[in-house]
Amino acid sequence: MDTSAVFVAIGHTPATEFIADVVSTDDDGYITVAEAGTHTSAPGVFAAGDCVDRTYRQAISAAGMGCRAALDAQQYLTA
Repeated sequence: MDTSAVFVAIGHTPATEFIADVVSTDDDGYITVAEAGTHTSAPGVFAAGDCVDRTYRQAISAAGMGCRAALDAQQYLTA
């Protein structure tokens, strides 16, 4: 088979053990967030990036989600 590129993936496992007793996680260790935001099960705790995103796991999507988490935190603190 002819190819023009090969991409090697290392796999992804979220390192969330340190916070698993504070926020809800799924069976694979991903932090559970509200469907329309970055709110976790713990008030005032927000999550973003690869510890939440089991689909894309890309730097650009993590950056966007980080921005959303910052805005959610700002709204939480000023409410």
